[in-house]
Order: sequence, then C-alpha cells, then structure tokens
Amino acid sequence: MRGTTLAAASGGAHRTLRRAGLAGALTALVVTSGLLAVPAAAVTGGTPADGYGFAAHIQVGTTVRGCSGALVDPEWVATSASCFAEAGQAVPAGPPALPTTVTVGRPDLRSTTGGQVRSVVQVLPHPGRDLALAKLAQPVIDIAPVALATTAPAVGETLQVAGYGRTATAWVPDRLHGGALTVQAVGGSTIDLAGSAGAPVGICKGDAGGPALRPRGTGVELVGLHAASGQAGCFGAPDGASSTAVETRLDDVAGWVRQAVRGGTFVRLPTSAAALDTRNGTGATAGARAAGSTTSFRVAGVGGVPATGVTAVLVDVTAITTTAGLFLTVFPEGTTRPAALSTVNATASQIISNAAVVNVPASGRLSVYTSGGGVHMTVDVQGYYTGAADAGGGYVPVTPTRVVDTRSGLGGSSVTIPSGGSRSFPIAGGVVPVGASTAFIDLIATGATAQGWVGTIPPGGTNRSVMDYVPGTTSHGAAVRLGTDGRATFTNNSGSPIHLVMTATGYFTGSPATGAGLRTLTARRVIDTRSGTAPLPANGTVDVSTGLPPGATAVVNLIVVGNTAGGYLHAWPLGGTEPGTSLSNYPPTADLARGGLAKVQVGTSGKIRLRNVSTGTTHLVVDLEGWYAPN
Repeated sequence: MRGTTLAAASGGAHRTLRRAGLAGALTALVVTSGLLAVPAAAVTGGTPADGYGFAAHIQVGTTVRGCSGALVDPEWVATSASCFAEAGQAVPAGPPALPTTVTVGRPDLRSTTGGQVRSVVQVLPHPGRDLALAKLAQPVIDIAPVALATTAPAVGETLQVAGYGRTATAWVPDRLHGGALTVQAVGGSTIDLAGSAGAPVGICKGDAGGPALRPRGTGVELVGLHAASGQAGCFGAPDGASSTAVETRLDDVAGWVRQAVRGGTFVRLPTSAAALDTRNGTGATAGARAAGSTTSFRVAGVGGVPATGVTAVLVDVTAITTTAGLFLTVFPEGTTRPAALSTVNATASQIISNAAVVNVPASGRLSVYTSGGGVHMTVDVQGYYTGAADAGGGYVPVTPTRVVDTRSGLGGSSVTIPSGGSRSFPIAGGVVPVGASTAFIDLIATGATAQGWVGTIPPGGTNRSVMDYVPGTTSHGAAVRLGTDGRATFTNNSGSPIHLVMTATGYFTGSPATGAGLRTLTARRVIDTRSGTAPLPANGTVDVSTGLPPGATAVVNLIVVGNTAGGYLHAWPLGGTEPGTSLSNYPPTADLARGGLAKVQVGTSGKIRLRNVSTGTTHLVVDLEGWYAPN
C-alpha cells in the first residue's frame, strides 16, 4: 500500500524486484520476496494492521514471489490467480507448480510465533476472474475465516484494504499493512478504487490477492481481492504514477467459492456395489492373498458409482481369515500406504468388517494391503462423495441418540431377529428428520453365537451387507438409505439370532445445497496410547487432538487394542456434554484389536474426548480419515 503501501497483485511475470512502471499505468502486483528486507518505515496513508487474523501471506518457491490472500475457509485461502502463474501461462487446476507456503494470522512475518503455517496442496483457479483458491495441507484452527460479501459495493463506499507488499519505504517489509480506499466504479468483474487526496493509500507489488473489506456487524466481510495498481507512492514507483487500483469482485462469485470449498456431497447407492471379492474374482484375480501383498481394484464406474467426479467412497471392508490374525489397510492406488494405519483387524478364523472413507485418485482405483496371509477380502461401496453441484446431500451431525434397540423394544418389539429374518425400523422422525436421504448410524450386532452379516434393503435396492459380525458383539458405522417414510429394513444373515442396536450420529440431507461436504485428507494416525503412555484405565478418559477446527466433525476409526475386559467407548467434543450412548463396542478379552468407524464432533482446541467404559484397561488408537466443516 502506498503509504502503508499495500503491495498488490496480478500478473505472474514479475519474477525479480522491479522499480519500473509507466506513470498512470496499472501494473502487476506480484512481487519477488525474501531477497532483501528493508526495515519498514511509516507510510503515507497506511498503518501496520494487526486486526485481520484471516490475512494470509503466500510464498511461492523459496525466493520466487510473494503475494497476499485471505482465509475464507479453514482449509482454503483466496488470492489472485496471478500469484500462481508461470511465465504468463494460464494457471492449471491441481498442485502448485512450485512449493508454496501460506502463513495465516501472523501480521509480522519477522516473528516466529503466532499464526499458523501451511503448505499448499491444490490450486483451483476461477474460470473467468483473477481469482484462485489455494487448498492447505491441513486446516487452520482457532483462526476464524473471513465471510464473503454477497452484495456489490457502491460508488463512494470506503473499503479497508490490507496486504503484505511493498510500502513507501520498503521493498519487502514482511509486515501486514492496511488503509482505506474509496470505490470509484463497479464493473461486471472488477471494482475500481482510489485513495483520497488528503490521505493517499495505494496498492503495491506483493499485495496481489490481498483483501478489500467492508464492516459487517462487529467484524468485516470480503468484498474483493487486489488485482492491479498504478503503484503511486510505492517504493521504486516513478513520479506521477497513478493512484488507481483494481480489485477482483467477489460478491457475485461467492456461490462458486462456497461450492468449491465445501467438499463432496454424499450419494448412498440403492444397492451397495461389490467392488472386490477375492473368492470369486470380482475386481481382481481370485485367490487368497499372501502376507504383505497389495491388491488393487476399481471403484469409479462400478455398480452405480460414476466414472468421473468422485472424490471419495464409503466402503465396507471384510477380512475372511484362515489361520492367522492380521489387518487390512485400504488406501488410494498410487499413493504411499500409511504404514501405521489399519482398516480392519481380525483374528484367526474370523469374518469381520469395518467401514472406511477412502479418497479416490485420478485412476479411480483403490488398493488393499494385508499384513497376514491366507486371507480373502471383500469390499462393498455403500456410497460415494462428489463435487457435483446437483447430486447428493450434505452431512448434518446430531447428538448421538439411540433410535433402535431390540433388547428393550426401542423402535419396535423387544425380540431378537432370527436367522434369516428381517425387520423394518423407523430411523427418521426424531434427531434424524423426515426427508433425510440417509442416516449415519453406529450399528451393533450383539448376542450372536455364530458369524454372520447384517444387510439392508433400501427402497428399490437389494439386500447387501453393511456389517459382518462375529460371535458376541460387533459394531461400526454404516450409512443407511431411508425410505420416504423414514424407515429402513435390516436382515440377519447367519445361523444365529441377534439383537440390533442403532445409534444415530448424523444424517445426509436430500439436497446438495444443505449440510456439510466431506473434506478429504491423507488418512493419518492422531493418537496411539501404546507409544510411551499407559493404557486407558477403567472409566478413564483421553483427549485427542484432531487438528480440525472446533465445530467440525471428524471421521475416525476408533481402535481398541489389548483390552483386559469387555466394554465400549464414549466420544464427544471437548467442552461438550458426554453422551450416554456407546461407540466401538469391544469383546470381553483381548482380540488382537477391534476397530469401528465413527463420526465425532470436534470441540475446544480441535479436540475430542474419549472414555473407556469398562472394568478393564485398554490401549486406544485413533485414525483420522476425513472431516466435515462446521455448518
């Protein structure tokens, strides 16, 4: 800025510091940064700005160029597309051409504390604006994103502008500065700004992508992003340079931004798709798998899953073991398998499943690794996530609430479901509203004396497994498609009668415009109490840091290892109320390990709290597979 002088952005051709610029011309605002830092002095019309925690500094390469931006979502920063342009070329969607780092919430870059630093993993340019969204490797927590304006500014309106670019006295001030500019004209995609004669403020190189803001309530909203400037008053600008600045208008593309950042909406398939079955050769060559082997198979284009546009799938993964205990890990084909992660844990001679959310790569294929040999495996796709604006529904979390318990008669009669029997239960009408397309439940099969599987028969579909269970109690999350009456039918496919218990933890709406979309990430382990800590005592708790913003919903695999008595887990957001319903029920004695997919809301400092409801001790492992932003 001139005076504070905001270095503003546009055009990616400026790869070295330049003093040149024709008087009155609008010039590019990207600046090479990090080569030389001159101490910032007071600047005419602008001052150091500390009140914009969402303001972002963007560093492309080590010393290639620097830009400004604004955090508009916990994992997305909006900036100028020119910030990512190479040699005047159009900016492609995908990973940035050069390693790129974003610092959010640190107004003085010379400080090593405060704010959060993230690498950029994806760039999404707007098709018709000097606007790009940069996806961060991990979401930013404890810093509130700035809201997007939905109405255009008016001529004569004063906007606050900010950026990390040049000032009147420094090429690379490494300091966020701000000031006020007045709207001169509003075009179809741009906003013209200028400073007043008495207090000149300008936009400079390095401010590219920085925010133009208007007051809203007790805060501000984002009206535009710096695109170009005449550079008047900027360090190195010629005398007579223009004080005019151009902003990329955002109010009329706010919908595009929201759709781009919200994540994938969910489509529950009418009938789960059989993507892999090594017993009969579905999806891959038939035959039991050897220890240490990896089997790849296609999910995109299979059984109703679209061939393109799928970001992730919800799968039911079953291990069919023989003589050895083992674990299976499902991951995107072509990526490095997270060595610590497991999807299903099984002991010898078990047939047991767990659900998982897995990213779908460009190949449309997944891989499954087995730690032990002599195992068959099946993978059914319950549904898929898509970025399409006209498909699926968003996710809405609810307080975990028991909706069915055949032991007590909740949801129907208090009798077991016999071998080969089926029963219809009302799922919607309480915490899950009528009109929801799909409920996400923690499904428990208990009292079993033989192995078997629980299936669902959605309206218009056929009976497919959503959980393979073993004698005793088995549980994990499942997506259940609902009829127009809010009911779903479950079948017991085994030689043993069982009781069914269901706890609703959320639901998917009937519209892609409502609810939250799934945010994909590289699955990672967030806690393992075996690593140098004692097991959870009976009725003990542990707080788990997810790295997600408070109010988010974490998609986690809760794994109990080496328990000394039977029990289950309670899970809730730190700072919230502990529920009375269980997740991840586990058997009376150590059973190698037992995992269960769950969706848990995130509380204070991005943490969830887990309680070991048992008379014995247990170790606990939590793997994070995805998340939903706060609604």
